[in-house]
Amino acid sequence: MCIRLKLYYLIYLISFNIFAQNLGEITIYNTSNSGLTYNQVNCLEFSDDSTLWIGTQNKLNILENGTEWWSVDANTPGSMLGSNIIKSLEWTENISPPTMFIGTTNGITTTTLDSWNDDYGWSCDPNNGIIKTLLYNDNLWAGSTDGLCVEGLGGEGEWLLKNTENGFYSNNITSIKNNNTNTSVAIGTMNGGLVTYENEFQIYYTSNSDILDNTVLDVAFDQNNNIIICTPQAGLGVLTENSSWIWFNTINSTLPSNSLKNVIVDNNNNLWISTLEDGLIYYTNNSFYHYNTENSALPDNIINCLILGPENNLWLGTDNAGLVKITIPNSSKRTPFYYNTRVYPTIFNFNINIEILEKTKIQIYNEYGQLIDQEQTLYAGLHTINTESYTKGIYILKLKTPKSIESYKLIKHY
Repeated sequence: MCIRLKLYYLIYLISFNIFAQNLGEITIYNTSNSGLTYNQVNCLEFSDDSTLWIGTQNKLNILENGTEWWSVDANTPGSMLGSNIIKSLEWTENISPPTMFIGTTNGITTTTLDSWNDDYGWSCDPNNGIIKTLLYNDNLWAGSTDGLCVEGLGGEGEWLLKNTENGFYSNNITSIKNNNTNTSVAIGTMNGGLVTYENEFQIYYTSNSDILDNTVLDVAFDQNNNIIICTPQAGLGVLTENSSWIWFNTINSTLPSNSLKNVIVDNNNNLWISTLEDGLIYYTNNSFYHYNTENSALPDNIINCLILGPENNLWLGTDNAGLVKITIPNSSKRTPFYYNTRVYPTIFNFNINIEILEKTKIQIYNEYGQLIDQEQTLYAGLHTINTESYTKGIYILKLKTPKSIESYKLIKHY
């Protein structure tokens, strides 16, 4: 009974509203209106407040002062790029001179702006392949489709190699992030769980932890030292500082999709999350906000990368529509979906009344997350749902329009 009450309380806490509203001012840079060389943007990185580096599927692009474009490819004299396909970028000022690390489909290239080098870390074999993610924190961490290479951890001047031959469950490394408040590192893998490092490696896998998906597409640390992970099937996972797991998904919250790709934490400890194919999610004040091409000016629902830039602007790299700059919206100006909706009574015996102003899909789940009836489509007006067959207990009513999602906690008294 105690466990069930805790479950009820958790559902109540995380069943908040989703709002859809204009994202704010959006600027789109593509091959038709700018110097961008390709509309598939794979990665983004700032080297200073006015210089954005853009890794595309065809060339490295650089945007300076918001107006000046230039590009580099494997044929540019002196560039030494191993490939025109740029998969990852990492800027550091912790070495002299400051350096940009560029991950390609053919190894790592570095540049100090004055000079280029194409053989960084080749003594660690995976560094010769597809470099999907990079991190520099006193040493370089490079994640590829062939394993993890860490500079310095293998001994002085040597690289440490981690793959399925020495303890990892996957060779495919998707994301590497560090905690700015301590020395810990989080590593996402493809079907190999979440890996953390703080003096030693620890793997969180479905067989040894409460992680719900062994594929972790992105990781981030929030300001409370929690690790946030994006999964393609289980939604959003939070590994707390005391090593317990909290999960948000489409059943127990108003998260609009379980297929999540990227996550970043902004200066206010809010989350920006991209989905695999349904746009952008913003989490703030215990609420999820959902933006896609149907309810906002976003040009593409597939977002490959996110980064916060100067003046607190959000930058997105899309799969087909180029680069997007967004002014972060003020959530206090948003209009809640529930202004257009009435659901009553929330504690019921026989029927539930739903009053809506537009076409809405409804789903009703029991306390175990099981769908009670077939999804229904209702049109504007007052509707009555017969609950005679429902047993006593707690239910979650989910209402969805093309613009918004809303969840209600309902209780059948007897």
